[in-house]
Amino acid sequence: MSSNSVQQSELWEVSHRLVGFNTVSAYSNVDAAEYLANLLEESGFAVHLLKETVQDVEKAMVLAWAGPEVPGGLIISGHIDVVPFDGQPGWTSDPLVMHTNGQRIFGRGVSDMKVFLAQAILAAKRHPPNKLKRPLMYIFTCDEEIAGQGSGRLIKALPHLFDSYPLPSVALIGEPTNFDIFPAHKGYAVFDICVRGKAGHSSAPSNGLNSIEKMAEVIQLLQETNHHLQGRASPENALLFPESPSSVFNCAVIKGGLAANMIPEACRLTVSIRIAPGDQIEEILMRLRERIENGIAKSMKVRGPEYGIFIEDPVVTPPMYSPVDSQFCNFLSQVMGKPIDRGAPYATDGGQFQRIGISSYICGPGLLTEAHQPNESIPIANFFTGLEKIEQVIYEWCILL
Repeated sequence: MSSNSVQQSELWEVSHRLVGFNTVSAYSNVDAAEYLANLLEESGFAVHLLKETVQDVEKAMVLAWAGPEVPGGLIISGHIDVVPFDGQPGWTSDPLVMHTNGQRIFGRGVSDMKVFLAQAILAAKRHPPNKLKRPLMYIFTCDEEIAGQGSGRLIKALPHLFDSYPLPSVALIGEPTNFDIFPAHKGYAVFDICVRGKAGHSSAPSNGLNSIEKMAEVIQLLQETNHHLQGRASPENALLFPESPSSVFNCAVIKGGLAANMIPEACRLTVSIRIAPGDQIEEILMRLRERIENGIAKSMKVRGPEYGIFIEDPVVTPPMYSPVDSQFCNFLSQVMGKPIDRGAPYATDGGQFQRIGISSYICGPGLLTEAHQPNESIPIANFFTGLEKIEQVIYEWCILL
């Protein structure tokens, strides 16, 4: 297909508009959400635009549904926000202007995951709601790129919004997989560990309480915890995540001290953890706190109650594990022509959805190697094949039965 014919397609028009909205998570996504909502309304869907203000920024999520009030329907879901591009080296064109070189299509979000949103919208348009025999629902979230916090807020309201409408129990989430299917992924959490010591002159170390030295002990404890977690990795997770089957801490950013001749009073470490399915972050952090309090911090408290080591509340995206022997999972494998034998190396909104009984399967046209990268791109073949596959999923699951 020539570049001109690609750019004259309806899929190009919708994708181009979506990429043109600057929906970096720190900014408002309302214009993009309203555009999506209008397209779905034009296709005959009932639409609810869920607006909220997050840290003084207006955000929105799109909920749309159609079809009979019967069980067994399908949710198609994706996120509207994208990761930052300002200051990211390597871009050779405007990230907000989608373009093609004839083989690939470029722009921020084309892989992760605005092209999928466009494909999903047009697939709905080509299957009128009056033909649906099962309900079809769209959920487009905000703040997915911030540890899935948009869907974390959404799941608190979702069951109440659809108390008289059968909320489907399966979801297709179109994250970039090159059409591979992931029934599971690790969770993700990030938090700070703060050490509060006592400042002093470096010539009299016994008069102070060195926060950096105490943080070194905390880091050693995190390494010991990683070894413990590795030893209890489940056989299922070894198959799903062969490169790293266990939960694992990562020491990411550290700050402390003011000058070389001063005993540092405070030290802060930002820690992330990838949470394997089956592990409970609450339990892991509880044991970590106990070891810190009963070990490293105990001697600090003797010097005064103001000294110690504190773990701040984590921001959490839960892990996900959906059944691999379900009817929808087998159906999706047939449509995509792919086996289902491993987990995604990243977290998604599916972890939040699982908290309210929705089993999600991760499958989309984008490429993981392109997500979050400069000159983000998607092959033209995936551009159109993705639309065909979503149309097939909707037709065979919600219409043909």
